[in-house]
Amino acid sequence: MAVTRYAKEDIIPIVIHILSFTTVKFAEYGYKSVLEQDMPELLALEEDDVDVHMHFQVLLASDDDVSKAINKCIALIDHTIDTFRIMYAIDIEELYNNNRIHALANQMYADLYYYADGLIEDSISIAIMELPFTAANAFFFLCRLIIHQEIDAEMSMDNGFYGTGWEEFEFLDTSDNDVAVVYDLIQEILKMNIVISEIYAARQEARRKYPGRKR
Repeated sequence: MAVTRYAKEDIIPIVIHILSFTTVKFAEYGYKSVLEQDMPELLALEEDDVDVHMHFQVLLASDDDVSKAINKCIALIDHTIDTFRIMYAIDIEELYNNNRIHALANQMYADLYYYADGLIEDSISIAIMELPFTAANAFFFLCRLIIHQEIDAEMSMDNGFYGTGWEEFEFLDTSDNDVAVVYDLIQEILKMNIVISEIYAARQEARRKYPGRKR
């Protein structure tokens, strides 16, 4: 097992980075969903040609139900970031410019989200339906990181919500305020997983009944 241990003072900064990276992931997928619905020809644009801020702007401007749900997911994560920022009096701009923490978090993030990255190549809608669950799984590993100061992110499919992690999550000790904050976020993101899945199920049913309609 590729268990990596972290210095205690690095834990919350890493957690905040992972949360921030996750909002970008939600925005990216939401942006692609909007394009697929309204401007599919733009999906061929190279990633380097699209500024990440555009993902958020397009998503915020959309009144599509999926976009609204994704925006809510982003808002929930942003609220958690703000909670940690206030709890620890963290200068967010300074933290985001910390190259060492950024590198540590980036590797962990890549391990936690590789499954979602594989799905988006095949189907935008399937990837979006799966993303909240993948995010909740990643946040579960952040709880583990806070508790144990170590993580085996490479085992996120086996030891997390895709595998054996549910029972551990159910009995997770939330007496630590840091764990409690992330635990509450996981609960909310899992609810959004259901919401987004229901939106897509309703769309499929509408297409079945009215095959000539775009939405």
